[in-house]
Amino acid sequence: MKKHEEIQKLAYDLFEKSGKAHGRDMDHWLEAERLLSGRQESEHAKAVEAAASKERPHERSDARWHEARKTGKK
Repeated sequence: MKKHEEIQKLAYDLFEKSGKAHGRDMDHWLEAERLLSGRQESEHAKAVEAAASKERPHERSDARWHEARKTGKK
């Protein structure tokens, strides 16, 4: 879904949750943008964290890896 459509849908949801109070369309739109931006930042942070936490043999610091390196075993 395009960003504009996502904002539009979320803004309408906020409008409905506010009791369909008219005259607050800009507030709902800006709140939707803020929420979606925070969601995207959170998803990006999670993806970065997940990528960083993936174990790579040459980066492991546990004793088994070091022992295997010394003996030539995997």
